Amino acid sequence: MIQMDINSINDHSPWWARAFAIFLGFMLLATVANFFYLEIFGINGINHYTFEDKPKDPGEYPANGTEEEQRNYNNSLREWDDYQSYMEMMDELEDSYVTEISQIFAVLTILIGVPTIAMFWTQNEKMLHFGLAFGAISVIGEVWKAYISSEIVAKFMESAGGGDYAWIAKTSIFTSGMCGIFYIALAIVLHNMYHSLNEIPESGFHLNVDTPPTEGLNHGDNDIQH
Repeated sequence: MIQMDINSINDHSPWWARAFAIFLGFMLLATVANFFYLEIFGINGINHYTFEDKPKDPGEYPANGTEEEQRNYNNSLREWDDYQSYMEMMDELEDSYVTEISQIFAVLTILIGVPTIAMFWTQNEKMLHFGLAFGAISVIGEVWKAYISSEIVAKFMESAGGGDYAWIAKTSIFTSGMCGIFYIALAIVLHNMYHSLNEIPESGFHLNVDTPPTEGLNHGDNDIQH
């Protein structure tokens, strides 16, 4: 039979919380990198048009041209239309202030993320509060950005011939907050691991919890004499 003190129930390895703190550290580094990426390159960023010649307007259809010339024209026209749709999407995203919203929430994430990492690294009692705040900021920021951009991206996919997959962009509103929910769930679990002092009753596992002996109990007139 295992004898265990009530406080030793919460005597878990600190590296469970520290592993989560390290994970959050990598997330913060990615947030910082994305902040400067948006600041330098903007919402357009680095895309496949950056490293190759941009499509040119093919002009009028060569009605009297050869079959090969007409086929090349159709291919060029398709590339030109895709490029125009892409640039229209990026212009709409730029006008929707997605970049500004991303940077604002990046700053908030960094400000709350640094103390959150410290709380989990040291298993501080306030780790739950900071973990919930970090997760809430992540959920709000990601859902807000997805709400603004989903319709714009879906319209681009439909115009570029990917209409069958446009629903993926629309569902991003519901899926974008999953990371934040994951952070919140882990924060609750880890906090309970290190700071839950609820009494655990004896069970089939025969885990006995030592409690201080009670001396001088007075049962009044109903004491049973042995």
